[in-house]
Amino acid sequence: MEFTYYNDKLIGQLEYGFLPISPNTEMGYRPLELFISSLTGCSTSLLANILTKKRIDYKRMDVGVSAVRNPDEANRIEQLTFKVSVQTEDADKEFQAEKIASLVLKNCGMIQSVVGSIDIRYEIEFTSEQPKKGDVA
Repeated sequence: MEFTYYNDKLIGQLEYGFLPISPNTEMGYRPLELFISSLTGCSTSLLANILTKKRIDYKRMDVGVSAVRNPDEANRIEQLTFKVSVQTEDADKEFQAEKIASLVLKNCGMIQSVVGSIDIRYEIEFTSEQPKKGDVA
């Protein structure tokens, strides 16, 4: 990976393309957004693999992430809570949600890299498949 800083933003030259990074949302992605996106990308991909291995078919997963930051310590991230809604025809898998969540936490490399510094909470909810607004039924 290579990065160049100019005009008050950092540009990453990555395999997929250019990635603008800036604390100014009009000039690029904020570092917090990228950090949380990397944890979400890793954990959600892993969750998809776990569901496939457990033969739990799903239509989609929606992930909401909330962060608690400490303004007294350089605005560091102290807690991240991931709430994953797995839409499946087999919504009675709720009894497996906690075990699957612990597998994600234990096996996600990105989460394991920060787990000693940040309190990470991972919650999974299985719901029946229902189109969201704007989805084609």
